[in-house]
Amino acid sequence: MVPRPIRRRCHGAVLWLCLTLLFAGALGLHLLFAAGQAYAARERLDTAADAAAWSAALWQARVLNFQAYANRAIVAQEAAIAQSVALASWSRHFAAFAGTMAVSWPAVSAALGVAAEVAAAGRDLAEQAAGESIAGRAAGIAQLLAGQELLQRAVGTFAAGAVANEVARSTDTRLFAFALPVAEPVIPTRRFTGGERERLADVVRRSLDDFVRGPRGLDLTIYGLPSACFGHPLAGPEAWFSELHKRGGTMLESGLDRWESGDTHSLHTWVPMRGLFGAFLGCRRVEAMPLGWGAAEAGPVIEGWLRTDPGGVRFNPVASALADAEMSTRSLPGAQAWSGIAAVRDLDPARLADDRFPVARIAILARDEGAAVRGAAGGLRGRLALPDRFAGGRLWSLAVAEVYFRPPPVDGERVEYASLYSPYWQARLAEPTEAERAQARSHVR
Repeated sequence: MVPRPIRRRCHGAVLWLCLTLLFAGALGLHLLFAAGQAYAARERLDTAADAAAWSAALWQARVLNFQAYANRAIVAQEAAIAQSVALASWSRHFAAFAGTMAVSWPAVSAALGVAAEVAAAGRDLAEQAAGESIAGRAAGIAQLLAGQELLQRAVGTFAAGAVANEVARSTDTRLFAFALPVAEPVIPTRRFTGGERERLADVVRRSLDDFVRGPRGLDLTIYGLPSACFGHPLAGPEAWFSELHKRGGTMLESGLDRWESGDTHSLHTWVPMRGLFGAFLGCRRVEAMPLGWGAAEAGPVIEGWLRTDPGGVRFNPVASALADAEMSTRSLPGAQAWSGIAAVRDLDPARLADDRFPVARIAILARDEGAAVRGAAGGLRGRLALPDRFAGGRLWSLAVAEVYFRPPPVDGERVEYASLYSPYWQARLAEPTEAERAQARSHVR
């Protein structure tokens, strides 16, 4: 048994050791908690920066996709205007053809007369519908062009920074993000005017259906109607009978500011040609009788005659002249509302580093206040404070995203290059380059 005096001297000696160990454990737990809070703040800032950069790139990709959809819609509207002009031309031709038949066939003139009246009423209705269609579609094209310009102003370094900051603050109101002025922040585009509109015009021509584009032709030999050269031994069999020739088509004038459409239908025959002393020199085809004719135009200037030869309508010269005469007296209502092939936006190849697969890089720098991070970590001061190396008293994060063109996979070896006619622009995150890191460091000092 220990003597009583010694027991009194040892009583309570372990208490100080226990208190020291408890304090050290509590301090260790606090430091662990503080480190976890700082790490969580860092992860939250990195995630917000990535989301901000990706959102800014996605916004630009969506603007480019809108431009592509708008260009496609403009192509459809331009093609519809050509269809309206072709409809007016065809309806005029059909009305003239019905009227000619009513006069040429007196035995059934009553029935054909009714058909001619119906055809004339259909022509008037078609002209009204075509004119309203041209005016409405021209207004639609103007709205699409205005939308392209409006959204084009919503991309760039400032716009990317605004989108990025909005996304970052939606994550945490303490955060702030802005875009760095990197070398290629946007995909460069420009409006193509004048003769540069030929690319859009070519797309529109390729989009026309066979009826509108033409040629709306027909060549028929009438074996029951012999010509003046029938049976002549010096004339070939092709000159022995009369022929029907139908021509028609729709054409965009070379200035790209005028659609023309025409349709002519005539009866042709062959007549002998005589030389000196009545010598037979052969047979030639002549237009014996125009059967149907019609033409229409659309553009800022209405001239009342065909500049071009759409579908070869001049093959029937008399019918073509009658079509010109009708155009001069029956202008298509609303045809002047269309001012020509639109000046749409497309990629600017002169400013693209890669004109086939261009890429735009958007660098976003996000920050969080260091004091807020320290407060969330426990707020210790002095020697017990968690050591940090916040540049400028803030926590920073750099994120980079790219805007790129990637169409869906297709069979075969065909490769589609980037353009503003295909809405396949996308966004992705990318690894920052050394130049971008150096530029970021210059902002955080």
